[in-house]
Amino acid sequence: MFRRREIPVLGAIAILIAMMLLPGGAARAREGKRKQKESWEAGADKRKSDYVFMEALRRSALDNDAGYFELLRKAVELDSTDTQPGQTLGFYYMGLGREDTTLAAKGYALMRRHFNADPGDYYSAIFYGIANNQLGNKKEAVRVWQTLDSLNPTKPNVTLQYAQALQNMQDSVSLRRSIDVLDRIERAEGVDIGLTSHKVRALMTLLDTAATFAEVDRLIAASGTNANSTLYAGDVMMGMGRPDSAIILYNRACEIDPTNGLAYYKRAEFYREQGDSVGFDREVFQAVRQEGLAPEVKLEIFSSYIRQLYADTTQQPRIQGLFDTLLIQHPHEAQIRDLYSSYLVAIKNFKGAAEQQEYALDTDPSNVDRWRSAVSLYATAEDYEKALETAKRALRYQPGDAMLMFYGANMLSLLERTDEAIEEYEKTMAAIPADNRELKSAVLCSLGDTFYKKGLADSAFVYYDKALESNPDNLLALNNYAYFMTEEGGDLDKAEKMSAICVRQQPDNDTALDTYAWIFFKKKEYDKAREFIDRALAIEGDNPQADVLHHAGDIYYMNGDHKDAIEFWEKALKLEPDNKLLQKKVKNKTHFYE
Repeated sequence: MFRRREIPVLGAIAILIAMMLLPGGAARAREGKRKQKESWEAGADKRKSDYVFMEALRRSALDNDAGYFELLRKAVELDSTDTQPGQTLGFYYMGLGREDTTLAAKGYALMRRHFNADPGDYYSAIFYGIANNQLGNKKEAVRVWQTLDSLNPTKPNVTLQYAQALQNMQDSVSLRRSIDVLDRIERAEGVDIGLTSHKVRALMTLLDTAATFAEVDRLIAASGTNANSTLYAGDVMMGMGRPDSAIILYNRACEIDPTNGLAYYKRAEFYREQGDSVGFDREVFQAVRQEGLAPEVKLEIFSSYIRQLYADTTQQPRIQGLFDTLLIQHPHEAQIRDLYSSYLVAIKNFKGAAEQQEYALDTDPSNVDRWRSAVSLYATAEDYEKALETAKRALRYQPGDAMLMFYGANMLSLLERTDEAIEEYEKTMAAIPADNRELKSAVLCSLGDTFYKKGLADSAFVYYDKALESNPDNLLALNNYAYFMTEEGGDLDKAEKMSAICVRQQPDNDTALDTYAWIFFKKKEYDKAREFIDRALAIEGDNPQADVLHHAGDIYYMNGDHKDAIEFWEKALKLEPDNKLLQKKVKNKTHFYE
């Protein structure tokens, strides 16, 4: 055992005195104390920074986002030399800075600083590499992923990122280097369709046809009886302009796995591109009829088929036949019902679309969106009784749903059951969440419409005012208020201002344009009235509304064009044969006020 040698106290004092007596000794002593103090203070700040940073991470784990951000900033302020808190703050800034380029640049600089100081911080480096990928900083991305790859040579995901960064450079040298990097992964992991696809992409960019075919041959040889690899090889052949080789590979994939719907679809696409519509249909039908094929795969294939053919009315029997097959195979598959419903909407069979939503609801009656869709579709089909019945049934499963209550009240109004409709609108108001001002405004507008229908214009206008107070951008309320105010001989200037908002917001809305034209007619500004009624008529084209035609006749008449005016009235009368005023105008060939 040994003892630490100690300088006697008197000896220490003597040394201290000697230092003070030497030239500059006292100054050096003071400088040493100052540096010692600065070192202690710096160390204290660093210790504080470490503590604050750890607390920030703890807050993050507790989802205390505001506290996390403030503590991160404090940690960086306490010790600006520690790049780890800076990197974390930088990552946070990058997230916040999607619409703030200055903040994003600050965050990026902090992440870059940390990577340069400590490239071995694996996850921080990964985040920095991904940031460069997203920002399109190609050269920096190559530097980061190359560094990470050199430090982590056994991590194929990092090596693959390095290869992709090289490919993004697009120059021939980088592309060749990327192939070398991919070869290194392949030697360790084996031949894989994903690696082959990366190499083929680079080789095709380099226009190296021979090497491309060689890679495809290697993949097929290594994959054996793998249908997906065979399909990929077929796609490459198509891309290289070799359709004869492609169809051989697609056929082989179908033989390898007869239940592979993608194989049939690829073959179908081949026939479509070759202009063989019979072959195309045949392959799609084969894919859909595969019993062993997952419903979601069938849906993907069939959806693409429908998108290409639904506009051709001659194809509708074929599409209907496919749906019949699918529904026999999978009668309780709600997604198939949804797809069928969407198709029926596209061909304007709204009632059929609603029925498909109801079939889907038999499987899952808790789906409120499907209930709402079914009610809306019945209403679009003008089957208001069925829409009302569906809304009532929906509310048994979704009690208190304000939107379904609103739909039901609308149906009552459309069925001229105005007193019941008003009662249901008032119940709906009580069910609307306080923050849903748009729905509240819509219900108040509908109350205004219903009161006007009852002949109570003053009450209607009160509700329109309330609707606009809740949502000043409610265009339906603005339009209806303006139109009915005009009809009642009210403030035409106010009506014009409200209607102008609708026309500015929806310049292609024929109803808004008709209202605007009618206000100018009532103000006796007939030239302006004609300008806007012509725009409404142009939008409606071959499907004009009776009201618009009636207004057009009045406006044209007051512009001195009596012949066209009478033609408009006659067309309107065909759509509304019981309209007494139109009958009178057509019979007498002149304008009358109501």
